[in-house]
Amino acid sequence: MRWLATREHSRVELVHNLQKKGFDPAVIQQTLEELAEEGLQSDVRFVEVFVRSRYGKGHGAELIRHELHQHGIHGEETNQCLSSYDWDGLLVKVHHKKYGDGVPVTPKDYANRLRFLNQRGFEQDRIQALWRRLRRGED
Repeated sequence: MRWLATREHSRVELVHNLQKKGFDPAVIQQTLEELAEEGLQSDVRFVEVFVRSRYGKGHGAELIRHELHQHGIHGEETNQCLSSYDWDGLLVKVHHKKYGDGVPVTPKDYANRLRFLNQRGFEQDRIQALWRRLRRGED
């Protein structure tokens, strides 16, 4: 309960933490089922809070998807939550904050920007589309 009081945790996270503490697997499963039934633990809620937090920090969908996978979350919960955010708008904000309104001019600048935005979790096709719009003066 102490862990859930501080922040949301995925079910897989809680299983790993409780196993490290030496709890019996059957007790872990029963306890987690009870917590879920009472609404105290929810993977859906964990995904919503996690995505909102990472989106607010300027992380792209692919990085967030990867991090959720590491927390044991896959599938439809992730897809549904991620689809409700404006990733192109976030990409514009992140790019503008770091580089301003200009497009990359030199190959080195192009590579640096692409690497930075990829590391932030943005897909290459979205980045290319942003640069095309910037060249045309749309963003």
